[in-house]
Amino acid sequence: MPSPAEYVSQWLDAQAEGALIRSLDLRCMVSRNQASRELARLARRGRLMRVARGLYVTVTASRFGPVPPPVDKMIQSLADITGHAIVRHGTAAANALGLTTQVPVRQIYLTDGRARTLNLGKQVIEIRRVPKWMLVLGDSLAGDIVRALEWLGPDLAEHAVGKLAGRIGQDHWNTVLEIRTHLPPWMLAAIQKGVPTSALVPIRR
Repeated sequence: MPSPAEYVSQWLDAQAEGALIRSLDLRCMVSRNQASRELARLARRGRLMRVARGLYVTVTASRFGPVPPPVDKMIQSLADITGHAIVRHGTAAANALGLTTQVPVRQIYLTDGRARTLNLGKQVIEIRRVPKWMLVLGDSLAGDIVRALEWLGPDLAEHAVGKLAGRIGQDHWNTVLEIRTHLPPWMLAAIQKGVPTSALVPIRR
């Protein structure tokens, strides 16, 4: 009959890449105290990597040492666990949209949940709490537009909208404009000046 440690090992083998592991995930196999000790033991052995207090992630062994999972998969796992939206920062969104060449030194994400910092090997991942209006469109192109404009600010927003207007399809602008009542007045003004009138949609009430 497999030992509790073997049950845990088999369970870890079945987890998806980037899945975050907590002691409560193991309580159907071992006691609460055993769960914490087992996770710490596996982290010391290089089977897991501790990313925050009580939070671990599986790693892949290689001849160069443990290889952590892709950050985006770990972030998705955290979003699934917490039930909160987690999306990339406005700097990264602006970079992806071609509005800046700046890349943040740290990987920064935004959430409507608790702010926290994760350490994935040498990578520091900062998760900042922001107002819900910045996340209402989720991880989408329209959401990236909103977050990029918020990061650029009022002085650069109108110019940025002008650059994007010819490259972003009308459907995406419609999606942004459907939440116009949630946007700061300066952002809405920049969008209305830079996007063709034909793209405007009625406000949903």
